Amino acid sequence: MDFKKLTRNQQIALGGGVLAIISLFVPWYGVSGFGISVNASAFDAGFFAWGGLLLTIAAAVVLVLKGLEVSDVKVGNLAAEQFALILAAFGLVAMLLRWLTDNDFTKFGLYLGIIAGALVTYASFGSMQDAGLEMPSADDFKSDNKSDG
Repeated sequence: MDFKKLTRNQQIALGGGVLAIISLFVPWYGVSGFGISVNASAFDAGFFAWGGLLLTIAAAVVLVLKGLEVSDVKVGNLAAEQFALILAAFGLVAMLLRWLTDNDFTKFGLYLGIIAGALVTYASFGSMQDAGLEMPSADDFKSDNKSDG
């Protein structure tokens, strides 16, 4: 694999994806006292934590695979960059909701995950603009199949 093929935005997505993988395993929440320390990783922090990270990782993978010319994902009427943007945005929103609904005893893993989601979302948007694509609209999700009822 020749990583020199990657554009700047795809490199940012790769970095964000690596940060997201790291964030899965480091503490998101924790408390310590009386000589005891208890931490919770993204897997322990609930669906919005690990689900948001997995969406972020998936978006990064889509962009990097396209950049390396391994695979060009097309989902319905959406190009790879548009699909990656949707994945990354939903992942970022999920992690932000997790943070907003439970912001006591937070550790650096939560913030690392949010930064990773923001990086991949930014890179997806930039890649979409580089490809000359527009933001996905509701029409992109309509089926081309017409049935005669």
